[in-house]
Amino acid sequence: ELPSKKMGVSKVKVGIIFAVAIVAIAAGIAMGMLWSSIFDGILSRQLILSPTSKSFSIWKETPIPMYLKIYLFHWTNPQLIRKEKPHFIEKGPYVFKEIDYKVNRTWNDNGTLTFYQRRIWHFLPEESNGTLDDQIVNLNPIAATLAYKVRYKRRFMQLLVSGILEGLHEGLTVTKTVRELLFDGYEDDLINFAKKYDIPGIPWDKFGWFYGRNGSETYDGIFNMNTGANNMKEIGILHEWNHSDKSKIYTGKCGQINGTLGDLWPPVRDYEDVSVFAPDVCTLVPLKDNGHVNYDGLEGKQFIATPQTFDNGSKVESRGCYCKDIECQPSGTLNVSTCKFGAPAFISLPHFHLADESYLNAIDGLKPANDGSHDFSILVQPDLGIPLQVKARLQLNLLIQPMEHIGLFANVPKLSASEDA
Repeated sequence: ELPSKKMGVSKVKVGIIFAVAIVAIAAGIAMGMLWSSIFDGILSRQLILSPTSKSFSIWKETPIPMYLKIYLFHWTNPQLIRKEKPHFIEKGPYVFKEIDYKVNRTWNDNGTLTFYQRRIWHFLPEESNGTLDDQIVNLNPIAATLAYKVRYKRRFMQLLVSGILEGLHEGLTVTKTVRELLFDGYEDDLINFAKKYDIPGIPWDKFGWFYGRNGSETYDGIFNMNTGANNMKEIGILHEWNHSDKSKIYTGKCGQINGTLGDLWPPVRDYEDVSVFAPDVCTLVPLKDNGHVNYDGLEGKQFIATPQTFDNGSKVESRGCYCKDIECQPSGTLNVSTCKFGAPAFISLPHFHLADESYLNAIDGLKPANDGSHDFSILVQPDLGIPLQVKARLQLNLLIQPMEHIGLFANVPKLSASEDA
């Protein structure tokens, strides 16, 4: 009987141990699920923008240095425009350290944050290949803008503009320093003429591609952005720009205000594509998933520009609303003329990378690279939405086209003159 009694005790112990093990496993699963929820809750509180969150303290002022690298295209043979292809030499880079501030911030009850963006640039001569006093020959943007504005006007109006350009001795090109072409700006007789006679459409007292922008709190406009308080998947997504959820520049889907500004993202692990809203071009830059990339030991999900990014409807029907002209340009450039005060401005990837071959056939000196150096790409940590690497490379081009009744542009070939990248 004693052995039988011992066996019973042993079974009881096994039963107790087994029961405890089941309870322990169940408790472990429950604690694991609870810890996951706790972790997600802590993480969410830090990622969601609020006056006390870690993400807000990082976002409101860029904590790490950013750099703006600008290349300018020097036109070597403008006097032969009617005889041979324009030839360009790429100058630079001219490197600027950039610091971003989010200012005049207002927290809204609907889970959004309203703010302005102030950007400051400082030239770094030691990092640059050239100085701000380098002389660059560019297409005359003021004359090109005025001619472009009247391209569909009556013959009388075009002849009037032709006479004004001739009377003010405006040339096809201008030779200016890098500092004048970028931030300092330069005076022009045509601008002074427009101001004197209150001619609308030219809102500057000087011209420079970045003139009036360095340190400005209002240049980029006013933004209204989701904080993620209502939905973590919407953190960083723009709700409005300049008090509207639609751009006045483009119609239909092309005018929707969406995407991020590129410095704050929702978790993107399940995203196949994303969009960056660029106030410089008044619209979205769509990017496609390019797989996962290891960056300094961190997992990143890369999104890049594709041949469809700057399509105007020839490849992607839904992008037809980007064709604003009677005659659309070939795929690969985005018409941003309305965003640039009527200038014949078109955005592309550097050296017309991924664009229709007709752009390169019309000029000499540009050569798109396939090694990634002309890509537009963003690398984002997929779970935290933290940008690990941003290479936002764009090229600004001005359209030249023949205009019979404007002498300066009579008999010139149609081409896109590259200004900067």
